[in-house]
Amino acid sequence: QGFRRLGLPRCFLPHCRSSRMTAILRNVFSLGGFNRSICLATGFAGGYAFTNPDVDNVYDIFPLHKPPPFAFVNVYNVKEEDAYEFEDVWKDLVRFNQKQEGYLFTKMFKADQRDRGFGPTKFQYMDISQWTTGDAQRRATLRASYQSAAEAMEKYCGPKPMMYSVVVDDTPKTH
Repeated sequence: QGFRRLGLPRCFLPHCRSSRMTAILRNVFSLGGFNRSICLATGFAGGYAFTNPDVDNVYDIFPLHKPPPFAFVNVYNVKEEDAYEFEDVWKDLVRFNQKQEGYLFTKMFKADQRDRGFGPTKFQYMDISQWTTGDAQRRATLRASYQSAAEAMEKYCGPKPMMYSVVVDDTPKTH
């Protein structure tokens, strides 16, 4: 009675607290509350996935309109006594490339000296560097840091790198 004389709403009465809590729980665990929680969880998961892609989940909006990557092939003549120094200089050059826009990866191959069944090797090393576009590779090679690293490679290089574009790719699809 004292609460009503003070003009307080009915829900502040002591015996109404349990019924108020019951009403809140009924709303949360009802079909409407369940639907809201599912929408909230789905929205959070979808938003998180699109704003935080990882290597396996990069969402491409137009996957069919993506240009193929470009491969640049270099060949090297290296004396056996210079092999360690060459590999060290080559790693420095690749570390620079790894920081450039449009760079995908580089693979270095060394001629196998154990098997001479295919004839003498013309080049001891070959690298294949992949870039998203030919222009990205060109921009990287125009930087002063690249020029200084490339000067150290000049005594091993054959002709300048040859550019190739992917025609057929038999890499298994991961999705």
